[in-house]
Amino acid sequence: METKTANRTVKALLGAAAVILILGVISSCALGALALRRIEAQGAEFTELAARLNSIIGSSSDEVTQENDVAVAGEYWIRATTPISDAYISGDASGLDSRQAETLKLASEVLDSIIEEGMTGFEKEKAVYDWMCANLGHESGITTVVPTASEYSAEPYGVLKYGQAVCVGYATTFRLFMQMLGLDCMVVHNSYHSWDLVKLDDGEWYHVDIYSDAGSGNYANFNMNDALAAYGHDWDTSFFPAAEGLEYCYAYMNAEPLADIYAIPGLVREKLDAGGTWSLYYLTDSGGEAKTVLDALLSRVSDAASNAGTMAGRDLFLDYYCYPLGDQLLIVLILNEYGAEEEPELDPEAFERIDEAVNGAFGDVYGDWDIIDDVIDSEMPELGVIYE
Repeated sequence: METKTANRTVKALLGAAAVILILGVISSCALGALALRRIEAQGAEFTELAARLNSIIGSSSDEVTQENDVAVAGEYWIRATTPISDAYISGDASGLDSRQAETLKLASEVLDSIIEEGMTGFEKEKAVYDWMCANLGHESGITTVVPTASEYSAEPYGVLKYGQAVCVGYATTFRLFMQMLGLDCMVVHNSYHSWDLVKLDDGEWYHVDIYSDAGSGNYANFNMNDALAAYGHDWDTSFFPAAEGLEYCYAYMNAEPLADIYAIPGLVREKLDAGGTWSLYYLTDSGGEAKTVLDALLSRVSDAASNAGTMAGRDLFLDYYCYPLGDQLLIVLILNEYGAEEEPELDPEAFERIDEAVNGAFGDVYGDWDIIDDVIDSEMPELGVIYE
C-alpha cells in the first residue's frame, strides 16, 4: 500500500514538474516573441527618426549629390531660398517667418538700388555680381559683428545683414537674387567649395564664383563655361547641368584678337605704368607650339611685372590663365596689387590728438612717443628712415 502511495506521489510530482516546465517554455516563447516585436518596432522607429533627421539637417555632400541640404566643409549648409524669392515675385510675404521676412526686405532694397527697367538678364546678373563683389567680404571665423559665423555667414540673412560670407553664403545669396529676378540658378558644390550656375538669355548655363572674385571684382570667375570652370573647380558633372555657352562668357566677350603673343610684355607694361589694377583678355591661334611658348612667356612676364612693381614701390602680382577654345586660345591676364587701397590721410591736428591720447594712456608703459621720435631722429637716423 505504501509503495502504491509513493508511486502516485512521484507521478504527481513529475506531472507537476512537467506542467511547470511546459508553462515555462510557453512563457519564454511568448516573451521572446514580444521582445522580437519590440526590437522590430524600435528598428522601425530608428529608421523613421533617421529619415526625419536627414530631412532636417541634410546629408553629407560626400554621400549624395543634391543641391540643397548639403554640408560644405562639414559645417556650412546649403539651404533652399525659394520661399523668399517666391514671396518677392508674388508680393505675398505672409508665409515667411521673421528671419525670412527680414532677408526679403534686405534683398529687395539691394535690387531696388541696382536694377533698372529694361535690363536684360545678363545685365541684371552683372549688376548683382558687381554689387556683391564691392559690398561683401570674406568670413573666416567668428567675429564680433557675426555672432555665430557658421550659421549667419552661410545664409542670405546673415550675409546681407552683416556683410560677411563664406563661399556658401555668397552662392546662396547670389542664387536668391537670381531667383527673385526670374533667372534659373543653382548652387554647385563639392566637399570644400560652392558657387553658382545661372541660365541666361541664350538658354545656356554659366558658372559664377563670386566668392573667388570678391574684393577685386575682376570677373576672373564670372560666367565661365565648363571648359573654363574646370581649371579651378571640381563638381559632379553627371548631376549639374552642362555649361557650354560662350555668348555671355565675360572673358570671351571682352577678348581682343592677338596676332602676336610676343606683344604681351609691352601690353602688360603699358597697363602697369598707367597704374591701377587691370584684367586683360586676348584670343590667339593655338596652332603649333603656341600653348607651350605662351606658358613660358607669361611666366616670365609675371616675374617681370612683380619686379617692376617692387621698384616702383608697389606690391604687384600677375595672374594668368590660358583656355583652349577650339582652334583658339583665350588668354586671361589679371594685374593686381596687394594693399592697393590707401589709408585715408589725416591732418596734423588729428595726428597730434592721437599722440596725446595714446601717450596719456600708455606713456607709463611705452614711454612718450615724442621722446622716442627725438631719439630716433638724433641717435639712429638710419632707423628713422625705416620707422617713417
